[in-house]
Amino acid sequence: MTDETYDALVIGAGFAGLTAARDLATSGKRVLVVEARDRIGGRTWYRRFADTELSIEMGGNWIDPAGNAALMAEVDRYGVELSTSPQAENHVSLLDGVLSHAACPISRDDELDLRRFVEETRTQVERIDPTLPLDTQDVADLDVPLDAYIDGFGLSVTLTELMGAWIRQETGCHLSQISALHLMSWIPLLDNDVLAIGHTPTHRFASGTIDLLQRMLDDSGAEIRLSAPVASVTQTGEHVEVRTKEGEVLRGRAAVVAVPLNCLGDIEFEPALSPEKTAAAAIGQSGAAKKLWALVTGLPPKILGIGEHDAPIDVFFTDYPVEETGLGGDLVVGFSTQERPLDILDRVEVEAAFRLYVPEAGVLKVDGYDWLADPYSKGTWCAAPAGLLSTYASALERTEGRLVFAGSDVAHAFRGWIEGAVATGGVAATRLSAILDEG
Repeated sequence: MTDETYDALVIGAGFAGLTAARDLATSGKRVLVVEARDRIGGRTWYRRFADTELSIEMGGNWIDPAGNAALMAEVDRYGVELSTSPQAENHVSLLDGVLSHAACPISRDDELDLRRFVEETRTQVERIDPTLPLDTQDVADLDVPLDAYIDGFGLSVTLTELMGAWIRQETGCHLSQISALHLMSWIPLLDNDVLAIGHTPTHRFASGTIDLLQRMLDDSGAEIRLSAPVASVTQTGEHVEVRTKEGEVLRGRAAVVAVPLNCLGDIEFEPALSPEKTAAAAIGQSGAAKKLWALVTGLPPKILGIGEHDAPIDVFFTDYPVEETGLGGDLVVGFSTQERPLDILDRVEVEAAFRLYVPEAGVLKVDGYDWLADPYSKGTWCAAPAGLLSTYASALERTEGRLVFAGSDVAHAFRGWIEGAVATGGVAATRLSAILDEG
């Protein structure tokens, strides 16, 4: 056991953990960050594409400058430069077996049905207060599988497939695995735009998520241990002891737990976490997207593609045109789900997938990362299944003794976004400081 006792231990060096560490350290607390991986960033990861000099985001990436207030405050604080993905100039879709190049591949009747869906959903969304945990509100009737909610509108196959593709791109799972309430909780924060989920992502970090993350860590001056996965957390009297899987014991007066929900059960807590938090962790979250990157030739410039459920790719678009890559092709990002057999690291399979949309497409290189197989994430961005939020939202973020909890998975505003991680990190620092003030 180390002889040192820190004011705060922070478990996890993603956006939530580093926000908490920065806020605590800059307020005069002695902080140690303990991270399982050999890098910071959690489920964001900016690294080289394949064997090239061009860097890309393997995990979370895009932000909404208008709605992401906590994240934009950090961007402004450090003068981090943002850039934008190009707007689509060409379109292709494969919906209900029909290949189309129309920007809006639905009929007039579908447009009327979509308007009806938007109006009814907006009415339901007005019941949601994004400042409060969802289990404290009378919205349990909305905490149902999203496919069941959408099926209730009797939409055409084409419109259902179009909506499903955009939703799977946002959530990384089948619509039956995600709650309608989860997505509805974003809408009040997106200017009540029900269709915001179907907009192509735009703003990103010009030099990657690591740019902001590293600035936050450097600003904090906090100590950090990398490659130090945590095995157990014990609260004893006036402090918290964290034991790593290598057997090192670290001591702090309190701790921030900022690990993904699907990994919370891998840590032994003494005393045990509340039954409610334990039950929520056992349910977990469903996000398990396949985010693929491909260097593609033969595509129309700045293309946006959308596919039906049986297609191997839900949504893809040009993120770096050929004139920016200097690699002889467009760098395209795409999204699929684990239920599809597509191997995103197999160039031949990915090329065949693109040729369903553009027969002339050729794929030169591919890259991606399996977040579901990563023992320190066990999934991608949070997609809450039906029943989780209306039952356990408060328990997920509740302080337990000298432990405070943070992370995108426990946020009640922008759950699943970098914004949610940053916001909960700030709240966690405030709560931990209050524990220290009490002695």
